[in-house]
Formats: sequence, structure tokens, C-alpha cells
Amino acid sequence: MPDVKLAVRNDALGKRRALSTESRKQKSQAIVDSLVKLSLFKDALTIATYLPLPSEVDLSRLLRLEHRSKCFVAPRTLPNFELSFHRVTSSDTFETGFGGAQQPTEAADLVSPSAIDLFLVPLAACDRQGNRLGFGKGYYDRALAGATGYKLGIGFQCQLVDHVPFDSYDVPMNGFLSEEGLIQF
Repeated sequence: MPDVKLAVRNDALGKRRALSTESRKQKSQAIVDSLVKLSLFKDALTIATYLPLPSEVDLSRLLRLEHRSKCFVAPRTLPNFELSFHRVTSSDTFETGFGGAQQPTEAADLVSPSAIDLFLVPLAACDRQGNRLGFGKGYYDRALAGATGYKLGIGFQCQLVDHVPFDSYDVPMNGFLSEEGLIQF
């Protein structure tokens, strides 16, 4: 199965990388515009976002919007392929973590995954059953395994595939949001 996962991952990421910078920017804006209108976003008090890699959906505009009642957190990579979540604001300074991703500094306030109402989860691919394919190290599967918050996969429509191979330890998403809108599982 690792070969099948690798093939699906490489195909989906190739399609994502093939999007032009302008197309990615427009689609990211459409995704953020849709997200902030969803009741699952409006009702969430603590939201786990992520700091995007260049080809990922860019949600950083969320941190610049006025959400006085919301606490945003972002992941920090730890040894043993684990994540911790830390409070973030648009004025924070970030550092580079695993895979070149930006992440909060160690000094940023730690927030327990059990306190997070909504997880915005980056992905390589997702299928219509909610199976998420990540980047192969299991960081999010470990972090989300016991979490009760809503797990929303975030990606471009080209990352929605017919079938994602999955293992017993893979954590399914509750929904998938792309520039085409929300799919709930």
C-alpha cells in the first residue's frame, strides 16, 4: 500500500503545484471567504489553522481578519513526528520547522488539542469518504487521534480524488473545503 499512497500523493501534489500562483491566490481567497461563512467556523472559539507551504491553500488571511472572540492556534513539529499547538496572531514571529513549514516559536502559548473546536487540516489528497492523505509522516494522524474537534480538510478541488488508500491509524476528516465549497462526510 505504501506505493499506492505514494502514487496518489504524488499525483495530487503535482496537480496542486501545477496551479499558477495567481490561481492559487484566487482559490485560497474563495476558500477563506467560504470558511468564515460556515456555522462550524462561526461557532468555533478555538481554531487550529496552519502556516502554508507555497503550494498549499493559504489561510493566513484568517489571522488578519477581526475575530475578537476566536483563538487561533498553529502546529509546531516535535520529535517523534508529533505536533503541539500554540496560540498565534498575525503579528507573531515564526520559525521554520519540518519540511520548511513555518511554525510558532516554542515560547508561544501552548493549547491542548482537547480545547480545539475546529481543526483546519492541510492535505495532499482527500476522497469523498473523508479519507485524508497527508505527507507521509503521520504528524496530523497522531495529533488528531484523540481530538474531539471538527476535522476539516483544506485543499484545492484538484486534491479531491476518487479513492485514498488508508490504514487503521489514519484519522478521517469530518469535511473537506475547497474553492468549490464544503463537502461533509
